[in-house]
Amino acid sequence: MRTHENYQSVVDKANRCHQQNRNPGEISAQDITLGRLYSYAFRLHVIGVFHATRVALLSCPPTSAIAEILRQRTVETLEDLTGQSTEPIPEDFRVVVSTVHRYDRKIRRVIDSLSAEQRESNNTKLNRITERFIQIVEEITTSCGIHVMQDTHAPEQAGFVVPGLGITIVPLVYGDHHSWNLAWLAGEERNVPTHRHHHGVEIHLGYEPTHGVTVLGDYRAKVDEGYAMPIPPETDHGWVNTSETPHHVPFIFGSLAHAGWGVFLDVEASQQPVDHLTWVERESMRFSQMVYLEREIDNAARVASNMRKTLIPYSVTNRSGSGSGSGGLELSLTRINSYGYSYPVDDFRAVSISRGTATVSIDGIEREVHAHDHFGIPGRLAATLRQNGNSPLVVLDATIRTH
Repeated sequence: MRTHENYQSVVDKANRCHQQNRNPGEISAQDITLGRLYSYAFRLHVIGVFHATRVALLSCPPTSAIAEILRQRTVETLEDLTGQSTEPIPEDFRVVVSTVHRYDRKIRRVIDSLSAEQRESNNTKLNRITERFIQIVEEITTSCGIHVMQDTHAPEQAGFVVPGLGITIVPLVYGDHHSWNLAWLAGEERNVPTHRHHHGVEIHLGYEPTHGVTVLGDYRAKVDEGYAMPIPPETDHGWVNTSETPHHVPFIFGSLAHAGWGVFLDVEASQQPVDHLTWVERESMRFSQMVYLEREIDNAARVASNMRKTLIPYSVTNRSGSGSGSGGLELSLTRINSYGYSYPVDDFRAVSISRGTATVSIDGIEREVHAHDHFGIPGRLAATLRQNGNSPLVVLDATIRTH
C-alpha cells in the first residue's frame, strides 16, 4: 500500500508506541492532528469502500476451500472496519495509538487476504474488486492528511444503496454528528423517493441545470433554479425530476441522536403519492426557508472583500426541545480573497468549495483544493482558506448545534 510521508510517520509512531508497552511519549501535537484527519477520512467509508467491497464480494463466490478461508478473513475484517467507523474519534494521543493503528492494520489485512485469494483463484472480477479497494484507500493514505472528495461522480465500489429508496449515496465528508453526501441519480431511479427521518435533519442542495418538483411535508413546488432546502425531523421530503437530464442531489444530514451515518438507519419511505400533495409556489410561506443557492453564490463571487453569510440558521431545523434530539444544521457561505479567512475554532465543520481554487491549512497541514472538493475540519482545530489565482473563491460550510 502506497503512503504519504505524513501517514507513514503516524503509523510508524503508533507501531513503536505499541512496542514500548503503549508509551505515548513520542507522539506530538501534529501527530494527533494528522491522526484525527486520517481517521475522519477513513470514517466516511462506513458506507463507502468498507461496505461496498463486502457487497461486491457477494457477487464473486470463492472458488476453493482455501479461497473460502481467505474470503471469510476478508469479510470479517471489513465488518470490523465498518464497526470501527461508528466509534468516536479521540482528540488526544489515543487517536494515533488506537484509531489510526487499528485502521491501518485492518486495511492491510484486507489487502493481504484479497491478494492471497486473487493468487489462489485468478478471478478477473476479484482482481477488479481488489484493485478498487487498494485505489480507494490509497487516496487517503497517499494524501497529506487533508482528504478531499468530489460531488461530480459516483466512484465505483464506494457507494451505498439505501434500502427502501433504491438511490445510490456517495459519502463525501463524515463528521461527528453530521455528514455531507451525494445522492447519485443516474441509474434506474432518477428521483429522490419521498421519505422522512424521525431523529435527523437535512439540507438538500440543487445546482443548475435543474427542473423538477420538490416535496416538503404535504406540499410540492416547481423548482427550476439552484436551491438549498432545510428539512426538519418527521417531515416528508423528496424530488421528482421533470427533465431528461439526471439531477444529482448533494445533501447534508445531521442528528445529535445518531451520527453522520444515521441517515441510513433512520429513514422511512412515504406511502403517499406525490400527485396527491398540494401545489404551491416556491415563494410561498411553505417554502419560505428555501434559499436560491446559486444566486447567493453568484452575488458573493462579485464581492472583492471577504464576507460571510448564514444562508440557513440552525434554528430552522433544530428540534432538540421536541424529544427528537436532532439539533439543527447551519449552512453558511463565505467569500474568501487572497488575504485568507480563518474559520471559528469550534465543532466539526464540513466544507464544500463552490467556486475557485484555494489553499487550505488545518493546524499547519496544507493542500490545494478546487471547485467541487469537499473536506472536513475536525473540532478544535484552526483552519484557514486562501484564494489562489484570480477566480473568486466561494465556499459553503455546515455545522450542527443546538444553540
